[in-house]
Amino acid sequence: MYSKEFTYEGIAKESGLSIATISRVFNKSPHVKQETRERVIKAMKAIGMDPLDYDLQPVDSDRIILFNLASLKNPFYSLIISSSISVAARHGYTLFLYEYDINRNNVESFIQLLKRTHVAGAIISNAMEDVCIEKIAASFPVVTCCEAFTGTDVPFVSVDNKKAAENAVSYLISLGRRRIAFINGPKEFEYARSRTEGYHNAMEKAGIAIDQNLIASMGPDMDYDMAKAAAMHMLSLPDSPDAFFCISDVLATAAIKASIEMGKRVPEDVAVVGFDDIQLASIMNPSITTVRQPRAQIGSLATEMLIKLIEGKDKPSSMYLGAEFIVRESARF
Repeated sequence: MYSKEFTYEGIAKESGLSIATISRVFNKSPHVKQETRERVIKAMKAIGMDPLDYDLQPVDSDRIILFNLASLKNPFYSLIISSSISVAARHGYTLFLYEYDINRNNVESFIQLLKRTHVAGAIISNAMEDVCIEKIAASFPVVTCCEAFTGTDVPFVSVDNKKAAENAVSYLISLGRRRIAFINGPKEFEYARSRTEGYHNAMEKAGIAIDQNLIASMGPDMDYDMAKAAAMHMLSLPDSPDAFFCISDVLATAAIKASIEMGKRVPEDVAVVGFDDIQLASIMNPSITTVRQPRAQIGSLATEMLIKLIEGKDKPSSMYLGAEFIVRESARF
């Protein structure tokens, strides 16, 4: 009897198909083309396996797409989700939201959940190790949204976070700011690591030393109170910041409020730049200078890409979308 690993590898070699595709056939995915299923059966026979010993017939699907994210509390995801729902519905799919932190200890349970609910595919907007996303992709069509797993072949839609962050911090430097505080997100997320690189690049290019006392990280909820407390602590330092770069507009709002409560003027004494351009950024007083992510486009494209995978069309290519810098009252000349 062949081992599972040897069987998959042997069929892959004989058929010319990927191990992930073969895994979907063995997992009875209804979204594998019949031609592909027949190639797997032919390859099995060629290496001495009897396909009748295996149940390879597909199960029915309820045309459900699962959208996994780390937190429903972060308003950044609202427009992404609404555009995803619209695209899914236009193609005859129903999109469900699922807040779940996926890791090595529970990824198998997550996969079993997808199987039990006959999910057609998944959009992942969450942080996890490459090995976890690869396990999911071996069993189900999956794309990632906002998070870019560049060490895998899982398709993603994101923005160039490093470049966008570097541009934002460089703008603050062009205003004459030198004590630039950085309020980041959770470091397990790729976007947070990339924006950290952008912050470092801009500071180093300008010859500005990075002060670790002016760096803080928040959780995926983008908790306003925690961010405000961190900003007030920084502003109470003897050499306090004259600017904040925040990786979300919620965190930028916290920095603005903290600055005002500490007797600072925004932007005269403290300039603040956010990220995302959620509705809050334009209605805040002062309005927030920010990096605009094309959130509706991110959600739409991620869903279109997933449906192509589900329906057995050509595998879509990953893509980085452009981010626009929006100058408002919180940081301007």
